[in-house]
Amino acid sequence: MFYAAGVEGADMGILTQIATRQPLKLKGLAFRELFAWLSSSLSAVSQSNPGDAVPLHNPAAPDGWAVAD
Repeated sequence: MFYAAGVEGADMGILTQIATRQPLKLKGLAFRELFAWLSSSLSAVSQSNPGDAVPLHNPAAPDGWAVAD
């Protein structure tokens, strides 16, 4: 999966052009939360079997690190 994430002032239009999913905007300076989410997501995927659907926490959920525009 490819997630595009922009910070304040990012050109979300450009991110939309290069991403296959809707780009997400980082909530403030929530880099720690972003990398914690990335780490736990990769861990879950690496422990799954090929072809398994792996549910990932929605980064744009109220307690997540992103805001969907």
